[in-house]
Amino acid sequence: MSYLLVHGAFRGGWAWGEVPRLLRERGNDVLAPSLLGMGELAPPPKDRGIVTLDDWRRQLAGLAELEELSEVVAVGHSQGGLAVRSAADALGDRLAAIAYLDAPIARAGQRGVDLSGPKAPGQLPPRDMWIEAVPLGPDSGLDETQLAWVNERLGPTPVAPSLDPVEGPEPTVPTHVAFCTGTPEGFPSTVTRATMDVAQQPYELFDAPHDVAVAAPVAVATWLERIRPGR
Repeated sequence: MSYLLVHGAFRGGWAWGEVPRLLRERGNDVLAPSLLGMGELAPPPKDRGIVTLDDWRRQLAGLAELEELSEVVAVGHSQGGLAVRSAADALGDRLAAIAYLDAPIARAGQRGVDLSGPKAPGQLPPRDMWIEAVPLGPDSGLDETQLAWVNERLGPTPVAPSLDPVEGPEPTVPTHVAFCTGTPEGFPSTVTRATMDVAQQPYELFDAPHDVAVAAPVAVATWLERIRPGR
């Protein structure tokens, strides 16, 4: 199996913690890139431009092609769910399944900013805005060591991808969804979870904080290992 792990806002590929190593030890191919503008790819403030959802779409599809990945399980954590959904069509026959890990699930035409409720045009931030990271606090659900490790690495995130509508047809590959019990109310993933509850749609539930890959990497790797093509 091949796993394409996509992190969330204010984070980079590092946010998957021990999950890539655990999956590789079990014989899988794993890519956990930092999205353009984030992680080690974050530009200095004076060089920040507009990074779009399409930039992330092309980045992920290009990486899968360059690395000649097949039977790809594309996994999006938090805002990474938008990137994965956007890249699904571009991944083409390489894509075997999509997994949303405490992430919002966007339909065609939806934007990230729509997934926490509708907003008037005047309430939307400018496309060239970047939001600075706010350090996580003791209520994050991480232990002291994990909390310090994450806070050392948090960085700004571009706004434009959340203003861009998701395009492309609805994916036809199997979709797997998991949420976390410790995610703060108001996160886009909590809105998706509530919607799925109303529709009585099934999902997995981790008794863990939002940064579940850092807090519970074995549980995340085990969940992902259960995903197989066609299921």
